Amino acid sequence: MPINTISLREKKQATLKLKILDSFDEKLKTKALADISVKEIAKELDISEMTFFNYFGSKKEVLIYFIELWSLEMQLLIEGLEPLTAIYRIFKETAKTIEKNPNLFMEIVASMALNGMHKKDIVISKAERILRFGEDCPYEVGGFKDLMMPLVSKLDVDKEKQEHIYTALFNTCFATPLLINCPEFGSLERKYFEQIEDILKGIK
Repeated sequence: MPINTISLREKKQATLKLKILDSFDEKLKTKALADISVKEIAKELDISEMTFFNYFGSKKEVLIYFIELWSLEMQLLIEGLEPLTAIYRIFKETAKTIEKNPNLFMEIVASMALNGMHKKDIVISKAERILRFGEDCPYEVGGFKDLMMPLVSKLDVDKEKQEHIYTALFNTCFATPLLINCPEFGSLERKYFEQIEDILKGIK
């Protein structure tokens, strides 16, 4: 769907919301979330702090927004793929994202551990989808479970094992990168794939 199908007002609002996210993303490469103030983000983007809060209720909501955009992107990338291929593709692309900004990932994990990452009724508009992905993707936003469980449910395994496989994949996704700064860690993608092979052994 071309960008000319959205109004200038919708485009302006979507552009600013994405700029707020990108500003946090960039700053999180060198700073902790706690050390990033709404005031400095507002100053950088030449907006008021009130404008920021019109888009996000808190800094944590920016992290949730990132996850939900990630979920939409992954759904686009796995369109038409077989479940196993789709699972590997998700982990491959997630490894690339984490390696670009490990600090952002650490903040997400920390927030999940301390507070959970429950949705805050964040809506991703058609304009945001078009500006970010080049199309108005038809998928619903969600988290890791929303993305992974439909794939796991299509694997040739007993139903009672599906939750176990999902849990193992969740642990792999979020725990493995915590070791990324350890000596001789190597490639995150390789570590992911090694663990997925073990989890899914016998399914192929």
